[in-house]
Amino acid sequence: MQLKSSPRNPHPWHWRGRVIGPANCAEGAVVRIEGPDGEPLGRGLYHPHVTLALRVLTRDPDEQIDAAFFARRFRSALALRESLRILEVSDSFRLIHSESDGVSGLMVDVFGKVIRVDAFARGIAMLEAPIREALAEVFPGYRVAVRGDARCEDIEGFRVEGRPDDPEACKVTENGVRFHVDLRTGHKTGFFLDQRDNRRDLAALAKGRSVLDICTYTGGFALHAAAGGAKSVTGVDLDEKAIATAKRNAKLNQVKARFVQADGFHYLRQLASGGERPEVLILDPPKFVRDRNEKEDGMRSYRDLNRLGLEALADDGILLTCSCSGVVSEEDLLDSLRNAAARAGRQLNVFRFSGAAPDHPVALHVPETRYLKAIWARVRKL
Repeated sequence: MQLKSSPRNPHPWHWRGRVIGPANCAEGAVVRIEGPDGEPLGRGLYHPHVTLALRVLTRDPDEQIDAAFFARRFRSALALRESLRILEVSDSFRLIHSESDGVSGLMVDVFGKVIRVDAFARGIAMLEAPIREALAEVFPGYRVAVRGDARCEDIEGFRVEGRPDDPEACKVTENGVRFHVDLRTGHKTGFFLDQRDNRRDLAALAKGRSVLDICTYTGGFALHAAAGGAKSVTGVDLDEKAIATAKRNAKLNQVKARFVQADGFHYLRQLASGGERPEVLILDPPKFVRDRNEKEDGMRSYRDLNRLGLEALADDGILLTCSCSGVVSEEDLLDSLRNAAARAGRQLNVFRFSGAAPDHPVALHVPETRYLKAIWARVRKL
């Protein structure tokens, strides 16, 4: 497989128009990569019929993509996580953060003694057997569940069926708060480890205050706030099953929190027109922008959600607003927040910017890996 021009940076993605692929190459096959003059550049996964045609896995053209390759990547990633001392506050962490850990298209999360593997590329799905073998070597005795990202499955035409004996659920502990995790039908990986540190810090701000968590999912921020001594806590989510799990999690932690199944936009609109305004508001919506073609509509959703939130928040309240859309930059999110604040007649004093927990490292030449942006602000009426 040959690149039409020499790569200018270490980004592991190459678009279809930049590559000359071998004839009759199987979708997702491991290929040797060469430059325009035939110089060896490494090995990667080739998907000739989709826009993202090539994912580089190694710069060594002689390195085999087998169980030993994945075991090396897993051990290297584990060493970083152990140095970050995450296990002092949680029994769960992200082991492989795709490009940031040298395996484009692969996410691996460790939930206690259960490992969740997510394939974001057909080629990764085809390598399920050596991935499982490597995990068994590095994490002996752990149970493994393998899934495919639904959108990537549709785009690239593959399905990860999993195995009948794959674990379907587990429990995790984070900052002293426990959660049920649905590994089979839960959103994304089943639990959002990336917000670990933000949940901890939100709990400290919430002490003695009323808290509203919009898009609570299974109660991550809400239950941390309740455990941290919030005066009252309400979590809102449209997903009926997620709300049921959030209620189970409240019972599991023996804390008082109210969970409501509702559309977050509608709930905030009703609250702004009358009702007890929260003193702390968390807006952590799902990915509104999945690719650049959706950016205009997605940014409108961010602006509308933040405007409604600001109108509903108590004067002198605290706002934590987030975006998990990789193509939305921090400046994009700030612009939407400025617009929302002007329309809501609010003044914001931003006191912190944050992102994903450190077990979700950012690859410097892959800006897409800095996907989670969080803005913390005090809000006052103009």
